[in-house]
Amino acid sequence: MPLHYEVTPVYIPVSKPWRNGDVERYNETYDWTFFRRQWFPSYEALTQQSKNFQRFRNRPHRYSCLKGKTPMEVLEASDHRPVKMPPHARMPRLDDIPAGDIILIRFIRSDRKLDIFGEKCIVSQELVYSYVKAVMTGDHVWKVYLGEEFADAFEYRMPSETGYMRFWVTPVMTLFTLRHGLPMS
Repeated sequence: MPLHYEVTPVYIPVSKPWRNGDVERYNETYDWTFFRRQWFPSYEALTQQSKNFQRFRNRPHRYSCLKGKTPMEVLEASDHRPVKMPPHARMPRLDDIPAGDIILIRFIRSDRKLDIFGEKCIVSQELVYSYVKAVMTGDHVWKVYLGEEFADAFEYRMPSETGYMRFWVTPVMTLFTLRHGLPMS
C-alpha cells in the first residue's frame, strides 16, 4: 500500500522489534496511556479521541530521539509533508504494484543468506556478520548495500510472474484495512 501513495517502506529485520524502538515505544504509550484507560461508546468516538491524543503527544511533548524538540517543531522545520489518506480512500487493487523502491534491513549470518520475504540469496563473504540494506527497484533487481556502499545485486521476478508474494501482501493489506477502517476495493 505505501507505494500507491509514493511512500518508500523500510522493513526492519524479521523478529527484531527492538530495531524499531521509537515506534514500538509509542505503540506501548498509546496502548497504556490512551486505549486501556478509556471506554469508547463507538468507533467514531475512538477515532476522535485518538486524534486528540495524537495532537496532545505531538505538540507539547519533547523527545530525546528528536534532540529535545516536539514532533511538530521537527515537522515545521523540514520541507516534508506527511502523506494523508484521501477522505474516502479505498484499498488499492493488490494485483497492481506501482513503481517505487522497497527497502529491507537484514543481518547476514555465517551462512551468507539474505532472506528476502522467504527467497534466499547468497551474498559475498565480506557481508557476513553485518547489517545490509536491500533495495528492490523497478528494474527487477535487489541492490544490496553495506552502509552506503553498493555490495551486490540479485534479479527477481514480479509477484504476477511467480505468485509467491501474493500470500505475503494480502494478510498485511487486510490487517492495515481493518486497523484503519478502509473499505476493500
